[in-house]
Amino acid sequence: MHFYATIITYLLVALLIFGIIIIRQIRKMKAQQKEIRDQNVSLHHMIEEKEVLVKEIHHRVKNNLQIITSLLESQSAYLKNESLDAIRDTQHRIFAMSLIHQKLYQPEKNETKIDMTAYLHQLVSYLCESFKTTPRIRFQLDLEPVELDISLAMPMGMILNEAITNSVKYAFPGQREGMINISIKKAGENRLLFSVADDGIGLPQALDISKVDSLGMKLMKGLSEDIAAKFSIKNNQGTEITIEFKTDKSSQPQRNIAGN
Repeated sequence: MHFYATIITYLLVALLIFGIIIIRQIRKMKAQQKEIRDQNVSLHHMIEEKEVLVKEIHHRVKNNLQIITSLLESQSAYLKNESLDAIRDTQHRIFAMSLIHQKLYQPEKNETKIDMTAYLHQLVSYLCESFKTTPRIRFQLDLEPVELDISLAMPMGMILNEAITNSVKYAFPGQREGMINISIKKAGENRLLFSVADDGIGLPQALDISKVDSLGMKLMKGLSEDIAAKFSIKNNQGTEITIEFKTDKSSQPQRNIAGN
């Protein structure tokens, strides 16, 4: 009996020790879980603060760009001809950028991408009003729903602004009427094709596009290179500009807009 009592005693001690270990492990796990929850809450707050900060930056950039536009508008009152045209072209470029920041600053939304369909509708509306094209020049938009990260949306917005502006200014001389077609199409997996085509007078037959040295052409070509896009301009019953590129970030070269 004494032998069995000893064994039972040892078993009870072992169970007691085992129970103490389990209790300690449970307490340790609960402490770790609380620490993880606290870290998650802290991380969540940090993410929210970062999102608010980023939105505020976009808001301030938009406001600063609008101030620059207003200053250019005031300066344009004292200019004529080519100087005035240059100022207005700059205003359009600034608007194309500020519209991106305006769309990213949406206090009631939590979005980091640009709806290019909505963006283009607003850009076209702005350019129509600025150039007073209605009803002489009509626009037809064929846009598949596309959202782009700002790293792609910003250069694409500026390229589209240049392409549309060129069509409005040069495709329909002498108050000629016409149409500008703008489209967004999916060109395969992670590939998009943007095009701006008019039914105007087209490009001069003897014109060598590679030697055109205008600021607008430099911008379109340079920005296309920055996003590794295939840029082309050709006669097609008028003038057609196409930009084809990949939407995945891994395909984008690590360059800035200046090409440095």
